[in-house]
Amino acid sequence: MSELSRVPRPSVELIPAPLRVTPSLPGGGSGCVIGAETGIEAQPGTERVARWLRATVGAATGHGLPPHTDSGNRVLLRIVPELARELGGPEAYRFTADGLVAAIDGASEAGVFWGAQTFRQLLGPDAFRRAPVTGRREWEVPAVTIHDAPRFRWRGLMLDVARHFRPKEDVLRMLDLLAAHKLNTFHFHLTDDQGWRIEIRRHPRLTEVGAWRSRTKWGHRASELWDETPHGGYYTQDDIREIVAYAAERHITVVPEIDVPGHSQAAVAAYPELGNTDVVDTTAVSVWDSWGVSPNVLAPTETTLRFYEGVFEEVLE
Repeated sequence: MSELSRVPRPSVELIPAPLRVTPSLPGGGSGCVIGAETGIEAQPGTERVARWLRATVGAATGHGLPPHTDSGNRVLLRIVPELARELGGPEAYRFTADGLVAAIDGASEAGVFWGAQTFRQLLGPDAFRRAPVTGRREWEVPAVTIHDAPRFRWRGLMLDVARHFRPKEDVLRMLDLLAAHKLNTFHFHLTDDQGWRIEIRRHPRLTEVGAWRSRTKWGHRASELWDETPHGGYYTQDDIREIVAYAAERHITVVPEIDVPGHSQAAVAAYPELGNTDVVDTTAVSVWDSWGVSPNVLAPTETTLRFYEGVFEEVLE
């Protein structure tokens, strides 16, 4: 039996599971302790990650994690491009807790950020609080070395706010949860038959009318039950910019979805000329309150084309 095989494997629980977890010190020695004296040494390109650590881990532990200037107890952030080749891809990272230092090396800034997420998990559930509640003065990280890289380039979640609107604060919270699980793509479903959720200044009725429905079907579309409460809401363009910037700080790409030519009854309700006026009285169409597939789709006309050109121009500004 080799010496390495005699060393107990460290007990760590991480989501998602990393590629490799090995002891940093022979015999499973002590790891790094995070306390009042701990600082962050952020080498070039990692400053945003350091700011995120101070705002999250710093808030939960009650320790400020100031910029570090000597060789003492610290969290060390470094970009090591060679890790991309060694582990597979720009989001790879290596985490090592060894004595006074918790070192987070990433193949890119994104890799450093995912390593910082692992560091936070290793501190335990209380590290996800917004203020310290345990009275702990020190937080220990086990003596481990972790090598990790994602298997999939697109790791995403879709949030459908078209059918069920969520306030901006809920969207930001969702982005925090994506980051905690190392998901890097946010599919933002902004329009459908049941609601239009993004402000388009040149077409104000999209949110004045299209963002609101009078009631909502309970359960399956065949159900006879209704919630008679009006439902709606939308995001201003500044809200969308804030969401995109918040996601970018967490290395998450926002993919907006604006449906055409189907799933567009909310748009037709706002602007009846977009619908098939030769088939149905589009002035009587309202934002849909049920589920399924609506027959009210966009008409293939020059009017519709020019209208949506304006929509996408604003979205891409």
